[in-house]
Parts: sequence; structure tokens; C-alpha cells
Amino acid sequence: MENENIYRQEKIEKYRQAVSGLFRYIPWLEQKMGEKLVHNYSGDNVPDKSIPIPVYDSTLLGFVKDMQRTGLVDRNYVYVYSRYRIRSEKDELLLINQVELKEIEVIFAIMAKYVIGGMTKGRLWSMAVENGVFLQGLKRLREILEIWDGPLA
Repeated sequence: MENENIYRQEKIEKYRQAVSGLFRYIPWLEQKMGEKLVHNYSGDNVPDKSIPIPVYDSTLLGFVKDMQRTGLVDRNYVYVYSRYRIRSEKDELLLINQVELKEIEVIFAIMAKYVIGGMTKGRLWSMAVENGVFLQGLKRLREILEIWDGPLA
């Protein structure tokens, strides 16, 4: 029992240190949920044959970079999707809300799909804000860590 408590505290502290800076994005994500956060820039006074360039919201780019800095964005997220039979956005949101401390990595796996996938398909970043995956993930992380370790800033 003693070892289990020590392990739990170490796990909580690891995640608390890694994600505490991300919680500042929650109000922004709540405000932007359902909105498209990318638009195409095709240039002014440029012929019609130019390639449009996607332009992303700077806060969204900051969030993605902060997620990457946590060190918890795992490229093996596809195994979590397979293990939990996640097939849709609805499945992702449902699972996020059911996760407890012992499966907290599931939240990071779901968010990793969008963070990593957005590197090649930038629309995924915007999609995660629109459908609420980033918001629900952060809210659930905060909730889990508060349950086990008291209120977070």
C-alpha cells in the first residue's frame, strides 16, 4: 500500500510539472471552440496561379509548441487508438471523459494524434480546437490532478 501511494504521488508530480503551464490555454480554447482557426493567404496582387499558404492563429501555434515541450506527446498514439477501439471524434471525447489517473496517458495519446498529425496536415490543429479535443483533454487532466493532489493554479 505504501509503495502504491509513493508511485501515485510520483506520477501526479510528473504530470503536474509537465502540464501546469498548459492550463492557461483553457479560457482561450473555450472561446474558440467551434471556430476555424486557419485561413489561407494567397498574397496581394499576385497572379491566380500562386499557392495559398495556411495561416494559423498564434495562440494555437503556441499551444502546440507547449504541448511538444511537455515530452508527453508520444508518436505511438496509434496503439492507444487500437487498444481502445477509437474510431471517431465522439469516441475520443467519450474516452477522455472516462479516463482516470492510471490511464492518464490515453489523454496524451489522443492529443498527440492532433499535435503530431498537424505537422503534416495542419488542419488537424484547428480541428482539435473546433471539436473540443484539446479543451476536453486539458480540462480532464486538470480535474484528475486536482482530485489527487488539490487545486491547481
